Amino acid sequence: MWIVPHTHWDREWYEPHDVFRARLVSMLDSLLTMLEGEPAYRFTLDGQSAAIDDYLEIRPEETARVRAAVARGQLALGPFQILLDEFCCDGETIVRNLEHGIASARRLGGEMRVGYLPDMFGHAAQTPQILRGFGIADASLWRGVPAAVDRHAFLWEGSTAPPCAWSTCGTATAAP
Repeated sequence: MWIVPHTHWDREWYEPHDVFRARLVSMLDSLLTMLEGEPAYRFTLDGQSAAIDDYLEIRPEETARVRAAVARGQLALGPFQILLDEFCCDGETIVRNLEHGIASARRLGGEMRVGYLPDMFGHAAQTPQILRGFGIADASLWRGVPAAVDRHAFLWEGSTAPPCAWSTCGTATAAP
């Protein structure tokens, strides 16, 4: 069993963007301090670079601390720019999303090399091919796994590419 400390970040959902961003800034301020004091601690910004971009728009003076946390392997960014609904966009949008997310994460030290897709309502058959096209061989997901999958680790074969190694994950909610 692995426990992956992470955040699920909705830029806007049941509150306006600025309300969620204020919460993000507070959380990341505390997280950066904790990472500096706890060298063994690791944290994942749920597969998207938009969260760290939003944070650094408000706190540009923290860029060096973010880069240091990424360099130490304590803070995982990207590879996506935003978490997307695979069924509401076409393949080109997914490719561009990965391009932008990877570029953003690389400006801060590098991207997570896992297709982190925990909150999708299903997955396009081409997702393994798209991830492989970016050199990403592994993925982690929770929701959206077909009912026929009866184990936590499995290979997902797209229609024309080598499979990705997928692992399902559960989530736990911590008190605020």
